[in-house]
Amino acid sequence: MSDQIESTGPLRPVAQTDRIDSLDILRGIAVLGILLMNIVGFALLPQAYGNPFADGGATGPNRDVFVAMTVGFEGTMRGIFSILFGASIVLLTERMERAGAGLATAEIYFRRTLWLLLFGIIHWTLMLWFGEILFGYAMCGLVLFSFRKLAPRWLLLIAAPLLLFASFDQYQTYHSTMAQQAAASEAETAKAAGASLTGEQERAIEAWQEQLGHVIPNDEMADHVRATHSGSWWNAVTSQFDFSYTFQWTDAPYWYFTDMIPFMLIGMALLKLGVLPAALPARTYAAMIALGYGIGIPLGIYETGLLFDGGFSPVAVAKANMTYQISRLAMVTGHLGLVLLVVRTGLLRAPMRVLAATGQMALSNYLAQTIICVALFYGFGFGLFGRFERIELYMIVAAIWAAELIWSPLWLARFRFGPFEWLWRTLTYWRVQPFRR
Repeated sequence: MSDQIESTGPLRPVAQTDRIDSLDILRGIAVLGILLMNIVGFALLPQAYGNPFADGGATGPNRDVFVAMTVGFEGTMRGIFSILFGASIVLLTERMERAGAGLATAEIYFRRTLWLLLFGIIHWTLMLWFGEILFGYAMCGLVLFSFRKLAPRWLLLIAAPLLLFASFDQYQTYHSTMAQQAAASEAETAKAAGASLTGEQERAIEAWQEQLGHVIPNDEMADHVRATHSGSWWNAVTSQFDFSYTFQWTDAPYWYFTDMIPFMLIGMALLKLGVLPAALPARTYAAMIALGYGIGIPLGIYETGLLFDGGFSPVAVAKANMTYQISRLAMVTGHLGLVLLVVRTGLLRAPMRVLAATGQMALSNYLAQTIICVALFYGFGFGLFGRFERIELYMIVAAIWAAELIWSPLWLARFRFGPFEWLWRTLTYWRVQPFRR
């Protein structure tokens, strides 16, 4: 997930001296932070991601950690990744064009993006991570090439209505979900009274049961997921394929335009405005912290309260989602402000160098998280699926973080790129890249 090319040669990957530290640091934080949410998808039933009562425990420390993760990190690490991906589009193409690459800029860009697309397909099919983002990012990247030269104000003016549309759509979803619940309740009451149901009433009950299945696992679905995790690797591949395919090809495209692309456009704008390179005065980043956390934390707590008060029903989820994009954007703003303020003021230099190395190897670290978690939670590995409470999973997260924070700087002391970054660059430039330093 690295981005730049060397200024002295249009057809080479970025030189170490040309990297922008603040982007690598942010990328390192994002790749570590995204595991806070993804670990639940690896280790528990899918509904547990947004409903602690579905699996993993919902009381005591388990409840507390769910609230903390939901308010502070749900969607925000993905948001930062999206911002950085948008910035990388501008960095890659501008550096190549300045170096005189001409039409080769588009050739390399689209080849790079299509290889990322293939990596994503392998990731959600053969590597078994249905929630992977490389595929979606590549799909968005194919569209966003045409937006790379727009001025920051235009990028923000395009992103804003997309986010507003997402909020309006969630408002509509909330009201349609309430209507769906009312129709199903009426049909269930008639059925309990012994009345013959019309086709419309039967469909209302079926539709509501489907809605419930998104937040509350039924026995059949739970048994299928557990069976998928308990057999051979090939059994897992074939059993999970339909679910992963539906998620990636049917569900995810909606989020391309209401979630990923708006944040990528914002990332393009923030790079051009000097925000992401930590080039603005410290007071700018302090204001981002105050504004972002001042809006995001109270709103996130309000949304989480709605979920618990509503028993995580489809109606409660839809109601909380009405303000989701606002709270998410606010928290991303706060996180960016905090990290960039630390970078701007030169504090914590040693930890920042370690995070930069982790971010420079973000693709390898992201895929390594999948490899480790698949080995831990599937039957052809250690078979630990469903064995841990939510709070216990974060001990595993801490161990994976420690491993990645240790191996990233050690690896880069000996090699130019992470292993998957090296493969990506070699395929992108159609030339084996130097690996050892």
